[in-house]
Parts: sequence; structure tokens; C-alpha cells
Amino acid sequence: MDYLKLLQESYRETAENRDDPTLEKLEFLAEGIFGFTTYENVVSSTMAQKALEVCKAISDKKTFDYIASEEGNLWYLVMVNMPFFENRLNWGTSIRGAWWDLWGNKEFTIESCELFGGEQILELKLNDSEWVKFIEAMIKFAEE
Repeated sequence: MDYLKLLQESYRETAENRDDPTLEKLEFLAEGIFGFTTYENVVSSTMAQKALEVCKAISDKKTFDYIASEEGNLWYLVMVNMPFFENRLNWGTSIRGAWWDLWGNKEFTIESCELFGGEQILELKLNDSEWVKFIEAMIKFAEE
């Protein structure tokens, strides 16, 4: 599946369904993928940006680099305790060295009312390689 295309289509469809031409991509990710509820556009966008940074640090195995600053450490600890992350990570012996817990043919499910691939997708099940591609697509989508 082309996850970047899925996110682009879902974003357009969500903006149309809400009749909100000002919906930002980070707001869409905050609410539709990460499950953050703030009712404040700037806060939602900030949280989504930080969640994406943490996703990238985890995927790139650079969590210790990310937490080297006080701000990075704070956002990392906040994010890995959010529902999107908590059941998808393996901490081993330290929360700060977490990795995506994808061993043993495990699947991750994203539940959302805002995913559309021709029709609404309420559950998106991703295996280990698909999960990595989905995370990469979210990062690319936010940067477009």
C-alpha cells in the first residue's frame, strides 16, 4: 500500500468532511492518527510535530541523540507515554532506548475515523515492514 497517498487522500477527505479548508496536516495527524484531543490548532500541531520527531528517533535508533537536550528529553518522555506509543514500544531495560516492538509477526493496528483509501478505513493493520513504511510516510507527509 502507498501510505503517503493514503495520508494525502485521507487529509483531503477529512478537510472536506469537516468543511475546513484551513485544516493543517499536523492537526490532521494529531487527531486522526496520534489520537490527541486539544481543541487548539497550535497545540495539536506542536504535539504532532513532537510525536513525529520521536517516531523518527525511534525508527532511526537515535533516541539517545534526541533526548540529549532537556527539551528533547521532556518531549520524548511525554510522547512514549501516550497511547499511540505505549503498546508499540519495547523498552528493554530503559525507556530511553526504546524500539518498535515488532518481533514475532506482531501487527500494529491504527484505529481512526479519518483514514480513507477510496472508502473509509476504520482499522489499518500493519506488520513490521509496513509499520516502518507508515512512519516514514507520516514524516514525509508532514514535510510536504
